[in-house]
This record gives sequence, C-alpha cells and structure tokens, in this order.
Amino acid sequence: MATFDRRTFLTTTGLLGAGAALAACSGGSDTPSTGSGAAASTAKLSGTVTLTTWGSDQEIAAFKKIAADFKAARGADVKIETLPYDQIRTVIDRRLQANTAPDLFRVSYTDINGYAVNGALADLSDYLGEGYGDQFLPALWGAMQFDGVPIGVPHHTDTSALVYNKALFEKAGITEVPTTLETAWTWDELVEVLQKLKAGNPGVSPFAFNYQLYGAYRWFNTLFQAGGTVLSDDLKSVTLDTDQARKALQWTQKLYTDGLHAPSVLVKRPTYPDEIFPTQKIAMIQAGDFLIPSLDAAVGKKFEWGVTYLPRDTAAATDLGGNAVVVTDGAKNKDAAAEFAKFLVTAENMKYFCEKTTVLPVRKDLTDAKLDFAVRPDIMPTFQQQATTMPEALVKTSTAAAFPGINQALVDNMDQFLSNPSASVDSVIQGLTGAIQKVL
Repeated sequence: MATFDRRTFLTTTGLLGAGAALAACSGGSDTPSTGSGAAASTAKLSGTVTLTTWGSDQEIAAFKKIAADFKAARGADVKIETLPYDQIRTVIDRRLQANTAPDLFRVSYTDINGYAVNGALADLSDYLGEGYGDQFLPALWGAMQFDGVPIGVPHHTDTSALVYNKALFEKAGITEVPTTLETAWTWDELVEVLQKLKAGNPGVSPFAFNYQLYGAYRWFNTLFQAGGTVLSDDLKSVTLDTDQARKALQWTQKLYTDGLHAPSVLVKRPTYPDEIFPTQKIAMIQAGDFLIPSLDAAVGKKFEWGVTYLPRDTAAATDLGGNAVVVTDGAKNKDAAAEFAKFLVTAENMKYFCEKTTVLPVRKDLTDAKLDFAVRPDIMPTFQQQATTMPEALVKTSTAAAFPGINQALVDNMDQFLSNPSASVDSVIQGLTGAIQKVL
C-alpha cells in the first residue's frame, strides 16, 4: 500500500487540525453558550424530541446541559435516553424496523452509512443550507454525505493509545516509556515489555486490546501498522490475502498463546479492558481518549497511570474514532430534532462537550482553540499526536457503507483464531475475506 506522511495526510483530510486542538490545554469555559453559530436560527420551537445515546457519566451530563440550554434558547424539550454501548445498535435497529425510532441518535462514523443505505436517516439539506459543511474537518464532513446529501452532523472524534499502570511497570523494572511518536515501541519491543510485565507481576495479565464488539475494527490498527489494508482503493474487493495481513494476524495470535494478553478479553463478548484496568489485573490496555474521565474516576488514588503511544511495525497507525448525531427519517418532530443537532455542534457547545469529556473537536474554528480539559490534561497531547497516524486507506474503509458488515466479520471470525493456537492464519483470512466480500 502507499505510505502517507502522517502530517501531510492529516493536513489534506482535515484531521490534523482536530488533533492539534489537543496540544493546548488552557482557557475554556465552564458553561456552554447558547449561541448557535453558522446557519443559526432563533425561531421558537415546540414539543419534545428524544436523543438516544450511550455515554460515560461525563458525556451524559454534557448532553443534558446542552439540551437544557437548547430548551432555554429555542423552547423545545430534549429527552436524553441512555443505553449501554453494547446494546445501542440492536435497540436502534429494532426500533427503526418497528417505526418507533427516536428523533435523533448518536452513531459512530463507522456505522452512519450503513443506516443511510437502508433509508433510515433524514436528508438535512433544507436545515443545514449551502456551505454549512465548510465549518467541519473535510474528512469527517465527507462521512456525513450519502448520495450527495447530508445525513448527519459530525460531533467529535477520538483515537486509541496505550494506558499503563505505573506501579506494575516499576515492579517489572520498566522505568521508561516512549515520549514521542518517533520513539514508540516497535512490535518486538512491545513484546519484550509484556514479557517483563508477565514475569514481574504474577497473576496479572500484561496487556489487553480494545477490540470488543462494535470496536472490533480496532484490530485494523495492527493490520495497518504491518503495512496491510482491508479493501482495494475502489472499496470493491478485499485485500487481506497478503503477507502483511498474515504477519499482523500471527503477531496478534501469539500475544494470546504466549500469555501476554488477557485471555478473557476477546472480540465477541462485552468484556472491556478499561473496566478491568482499575482492578490492577491488567498492566496495560489499548484505550480511547474518551475513556479518560471514567478511568480516572475508577482508578482514583489506588495507583498512578499514564499514557504512551501505540506500537509500530513498518508504520504507525491508529483508528478513526468518534461519533456523529443523526435525525431519523421518521422523526415525529423533525424540525426540532434537526435544530438540536445543529445546536450540539456550534463552536461553543462542541468546545464545552470536548473539554468535559476529553474528546477531539471537529470544527475548523476549534483547531487552534485552547481547550481546558476537565480531566488529565497532562496526557491529552499523547492522544493528539497519536491521532495524526490515521492512514488514509483506514479512514476510507472505516467510513464505507459496508463497514458495519466488515466489523461484524471480525466479530464472527477472530475469537476462534485468537484463542485457539491450532487455528490457521489461512483459515481466518479465508473466513474474513468471504464474509467481507459478501457485504461489499
């Protein structure tokens, strides 16, 4: 595959600017403004709309605060309905089929086009107006387009890095971690670190990836680090039958079979490493920046923890994370729903949400803003730098209409391979290729 300079790629796609906003962590505001920015409207609205979402305590509190400000400014009520993350797609899908869907729902960039293909999302052209998308990073505004019309608004982005327990590292004799992208551990170096953690902390799993369920696609970080790809440039054929994919699969499987990865943390079950990490039963995990508030609250003063960069092989790579907000085509109060979606992503409200929840903004006018993150501003620059390693091909794959099916192929095929040392690489490549080709 073609190798793109990280900074060049993220400049051309608009993703670098989002990451850059994390480098400065001063200033900010404790209360979001009720201004509605570009494409503003001040007309009063009536009735109630429901936004269905998952989220941390901090995210739900931020949603509710912005909903209260929307009611004060525009008159309509917004009910925030919260579901567990592992249930959101199932519940939304069921309600869409039964014509009982919420007015709005939160959706990952990786899933939005799957809903659009099925006609579930409203065309927001009349509400957003010409030029509205110019406010946002091009790559993520592009993910909001389907058949030439906008089907949602980009809310934020995030990415993964390595979160580690400093006490368990010290016990294993590991006193230094990479402090720059250029010095990030190679795969071989990471394995050496995990071996030391295993030897120095009996009964503690050295590591766990965040590949669970709807996040199964994060295994593609490893694939792209090896120089592999998922799909051809035209997104019409599968490209997993390669030496790079075999290398990535073998390396991942060996972490499990050598006892360097938590054995119970697989792909097809809701066993999330960030929920285990505070118990000190795992020394290091791959985790998204959006988890910082919940990790900080759960760990408390039990131990000190830090963040370093994802490992690299022939290249550095990380996942495209983050979420959009969409209005359902069957929304009972579409006017108020569309206006609340716009209100969520004004500069003032996006800045507030990102500061309170440690995620990255996606508006151009926030790329140089100074953000006052509520939790652990000291570690946010690591995520900011890691976010510059999203490969162009990975972004394209992650926002393809077929992506929900691609993710499901990983859920259906990876566990048996990872947990079974006799499972062959060729068999899992065959299974993944067949399953993905069916959904293209």
